[in-house]
Amino acid sequence: MEDLEFKEEEENLKETVHKFKESIFYYEQRAKAVPKLYKGNDVMIENFINMYDEKMRLIYKNIDKPYFARIDFKRDNEKNLEKIYIGKVGVTDEDNNIVTVDWRAPISSIYYDSNIGRTKYIAPDGICEGELLLKRQFNIENQKLISYQDVDTVANDELLKPYLSSSADNRLKNIVSTIQKEQNEIIREPLNKNIIVQGVAGSGKTTVALHRIAYLVYNYWDTVKPNQYLVIGPNKFFVSYISNVLPDLDVDNVNQLTYDELCKEYINVDFSLISEDEKIKQYIKNPNSLNFQNLKVSMEFKNALDRYIEEIDKNIIPNKNIEIKGYVIFSSEFIKNTYNSIKNHVIYDNIEKKVNRTKLLLQKYIEDNLDNIKENLQSQFKEKTKDVSNEIKYKEMDTLSSIEKELSKGFKQRLNKFFNQLLPNIYKTYITFLSRINEYIDLSNYNIKNEDVNYNIKNLKSKKVEFEDLSSLIYLKTCINGIGEYANYKQVAIDEAQDFGDFNFVALKKLLSNATFSIFGDLAQSIYQYRGIKNWESVQNKAFNNKCEIKNLHKSYRTTTEIMNCASNITKHLGLNVAEPVIRHGKDVEFINFSDIDEQIKMIENILEEYLKEDFKTIAIICKDEDEASQISKKLNKKFNSVNITDSDTMYNGGICVITSYLAKGLEFDGAIVSNASKLKYDENNDMEMKLLYVAMTRPLHELKVLYDNELAKPLDNML
Repeated sequence: MEDLEFKEEEENLKETVHKFKESIFYYEQRAKAVPKLYKGNDVMIENFINMYDEKMRLIYKNIDKPYFARIDFKRDNEKNLEKIYIGKVGVTDEDNNIVTVDWRAPISSIYYDSNIGRTKYIAPDGICEGELLLKRQFNIENQKLISYQDVDTVANDELLKPYLSSSADNRLKNIVSTIQKEQNEIIREPLNKNIIVQGVAGSGKTTVALHRIAYLVYNYWDTVKPNQYLVIGPNKFFVSYISNVLPDLDVDNVNQLTYDELCKEYINVDFSLISEDEKIKQYIKNPNSLNFQNLKVSMEFKNALDRYIEEIDKNIIPNKNIEIKGYVIFSSEFIKNTYNSIKNHVIYDNIEKKVNRTKLLLQKYIEDNLDNIKENLQSQFKEKTKDVSNEIKYKEMDTLSSIEKELSKGFKQRLNKFFNQLLPNIYKTYITFLSRINEYIDLSNYNIKNEDVNYNIKNLKSKKVEFEDLSSLIYLKTCINGIGEYANYKQVAIDEAQDFGDFNFVALKKLLSNATFSIFGDLAQSIYQYRGIKNWESVQNKAFNNKCEIKNLHKSYRTTTEIMNCASNITKHLGLNVAEPVIRHGKDVEFINFSDIDEQIKMIENILEEYLKEDFKTIAIICKDEDEASQISKKLNKKFNSVNITDSDTMYNGGICVITSYLAKGLEFDGAIVSNASKLKYDENNDMEMKLLYVAMTRPLHELKVLYDNELAKPLDNML
């Protein structure tokens, strides 16, 4: 019976591949016919050809493995059983019969969420109930059926092992066939819902975030375009790392930016972001030295900025009349009263809108009261010319006549000139705020010195910006100029969000006010103690007014049980949640003592040779800071072709890399080496150092070697 079923599945696979080829041929013919069908309409021709090319590309890309699962589903009140084959792309034949169903389709959720027996799913026209009779998972390579397994649930560690054992460069692409129930629930949350996902290291936060975008693009294609989605990553290197995944998931044109790139794009100022490396070292030496950075991402700072913005709003109209050659058209008092009559509400929610509204009201006033204005001008004329010669009087009459003509034409040019110069430059305005900050907040309450502020101002004047300045720059511009085209965004996914402060989220929510948010992070990896959040509830409350659900991913799929159990010593020490690893065993974590830099390099070289023999495609030597990374990289390059990744890099194409733990956050590698986990490097009493070590130890998929100088860091010394 089993052999017969295997043969049947082989025949189905052959038939499916044949239908994929037929579909490619069908779209080729359609593409060739387009120029004749739409002759003369170049835009239509280009659009249709691009559409058919994209369909062919996706089908061709998936033809070697057209599906990964099958479900047999019998709907209530229907006689026929549906055999549904699920793949990364949905394909129909020329007669519109379903060949494969896209993993993002509503019915596919049965595969991820349901056990054999009674089940239901949410279809576009309502809830569909029925009986799930079969759930089958396939192993297909190069159009050949290798094996299949009938399963009750996808959440089976044994079934996951082949996928988790693969190399790092394939794992992001393989996840659609192994999405777990807890992950699937997050991916398929509706577009209009804000969610925060607290996920342990290796729980698939990044892949879930990207697959959620792919799911939403597929299911909301008729109302939301791909360019209305935004992914915010922690650094350029990380954004580059994930950038090839979305096209593989049939998603193009989704914007991917770092927080500073978003800020730079929005405020239209070309600045450089100050490296975190020096700040991390500074904080470790003296946590109080970065109190100002901590304040700048807090709600207290936002409240101080609000008071400053109120002052700008109050004084935006200068004590200056609108007049021409001594003739007052509008007094400053009249202009101010008109501006102040416009109350802040949903329509006029920024200063620029109120300024523009004031200009329109004055134009309307001229239109409705032109005769009265002319009478007033005549009175001014009489006053000016009562004791002057006829020659001067005639000149004044000419002036008055030209003014009246200008008023009759609407006076727009003169009003534009007056109002367009009122709105302040955002970047300079922020510097002014910092120079007057003591008027809005008592820095002594936060143990902050004026020299800290002055140093910040000096950097800003040189176009050097700290991450902690970004929320203020964004918030200032939204309050003064509004959000403009950023109103078009409908969904924002933020990865590594634990490194944002409360104000970062509030500023983002104000800028992207028409979007819902999917926020992903891990408090155990909150390595920037001087700015990161302490708990998700504060974000839920302050940025979303509690209209946001916190979800958890407890299971770690990345590392072996041995690596995860070892790293969990640190989370236990910090009093944080311990990850639950998938039961996938590997080699024990090896701890190696060294006495000097030369011995350290020799040990790293030996480990690299071992990893390369095991055919590891991605290998990381993870250091605490840039100085250590640079030193090791220079010595290694004499023998190995390695790359030292810094925060200015955007590409990593595999091989050996040397990287700091804070840049490695969110990434994964086949094998990793922690270059020095000694007690002197990582202080057990410093939460930030402990989190840096935790991040470093949770990067590898398969093997981890930990080097240390003389004495191993305290939370790990029980492993020796």
